[in-house]
Amino acid sequence: MSSSSYRSARAVPAPTSPSSRGGRSATSVVRAIRMFMAASALVFLLTTLTTMMISGVDAYGEAWDYIDALPNEEVCRMGASPNPSAYPLPTLLHYCQYYGVANVVFAKRSIPTNFFTCQSPLLEEPPIDAMSSQYAYMFGRDGKRQDLDSKDHKRHVFSSCAITSAMNEAALFFKLHHCDKSEANTEKKISLVRS
Repeated sequence: MSSSSYRSARAVPAPTSPSSRGGRSATSVVRAIRMFMAASALVFLLTTLTTMMISGVDAYGEAWDYIDALPNEEVCRMGASPNPSAYPLPTLLHYCQYYGVANVVFAKRSIPTNFFTCQSPLLEEPPIDAMSSQYAYMFGRDGKRQDLDSKDHKRHVFSSCAITSAMNEAALFFKLHHCDKSEANTEKKISLVRS
């Protein structure tokens, strides 16, 4: 096509008279396409996505099925170092709840205000074998031990491993870039269990 006969779509106004091939004008086709796209967008907005996020371990309509399907020996590892090519995982863990396994709990309002400093130790992390039945408990907000059933245990292990690992990784990044090696505290000993 020669450059003189080519014009961009923006430069050519849509014809308003019906075409000889289908009886519809370009304007009505464009209108139909816009209506279809608007309807599709509305259906998408009204569709509940249950594969993207997890938050409360007893929440309905979230992606906990992915966590429930993990082999027990992989739960903590997948929380701490997600690998969606090995197992499908939710995209987001909304840390709005109280999570715990054994003597390790996470409550966002309990993080010490000096956590991101050179002198502060890191959070205590769940044991590598956190899915062992000996760790099927947590300490509640009141500091009392609560036994966990197998489903809640798995969900708390995943969440606890994920958040403590993420917090410690962020703190280590801070220490690496802002602290002298001699003053950077990398001990994992902060416990958020209330006594």
